[in-house]
Amino acid sequence: MRRAVWAIILASLLAGCQRGTAPYDPNTEVPKGDPKFPPLTTSWIIDEAGVLSPATISEGDRICQKLQDDGIAEVAVVVMRGVKHPDEWATHYGRWVRLGRKGLSTEGGNNGVVWLIRPDADLRETISVGRGLPRFTVSDYGVIMDDAKDHLNFNNFDGGVLKIVRETDKRLRELYGKSR
Repeated sequence: MRRAVWAIILASLLAGCQRGTAPYDPNTEVPKGDPKFPPLTTSWIIDEAGVLSPATISEGDRICQKLQDDGIAEVAVVVMRGVKHPDEWATHYGRWVRLGRKGLSTEGGNNGVVWLIRPDADLRETISVGRGLPRFTVSDYGVIMDDAKDHLNFNNFDGGVLKIVRETDKRLRELYGKSR
């Protein structure tokens, strides 16, 4: 009888724990009122705002492509105006373009990073990190954001984007063990 009671109590506790867990949000929709997602076609650096030089786009793309080629991560930088829900926009965009999905390039899946740069906002940079990069935390990208904001706040978008891409590359390689 005691065993039966303990079994019922244990089953109840387990059922209660599972009821409280929220499922992974697979949303890939553009947040209401925000601009449409740009396609990820020929470059990892997408300048919808027209503020980056061709040299910055080329250099940033080269670094991001090397991260993908080395199987570390897929990093996209999107420069866009008019985004009102930056956290959701960046996260949903990463899912929409399927950054870092297993079988596409990086083993393990969800190894994507989206940097959203908003030239028309007070808080100009937002990051979304895929679940496949658990060691890349706020203590890593917070420093990158602080270093880049000095450029971005003075409208030096070339300097800010290159700082973001170079430092993201450096830190991801330190964390995940593959050097240039």
